[in-house]
Amino acid sequence: MAEVKDFFLAVYLLAVGEQLTELRVQPEEVFCFADSPTLAGHIEAYRADTARVNPKVFAREIMKLRQQLHKLHQEAR
Repeated sequence: MAEVKDFFLAVYLLAVGEQLTELRVQPEEVFCFADSPTLAGHIEAYRADTARVNPKVFAREIMKLRQQLHKLHQEAR
């Protein structure tokens, strides 16, 4: 499992098909992804600025993840 704190890395990982297994908002936002044969390569590509993703899929995943975060923040209050 990989824990990620970078929102846009999390969005990218979702856009390329990685599985989000847990999302925590307290005390900070942490996105947990299941281990997969491609996870490390996707993270490396993102950090090396060589990652490619469909922009429409990326935008859709931004909206979905923001909705999930909003809901969790509301529940945490």
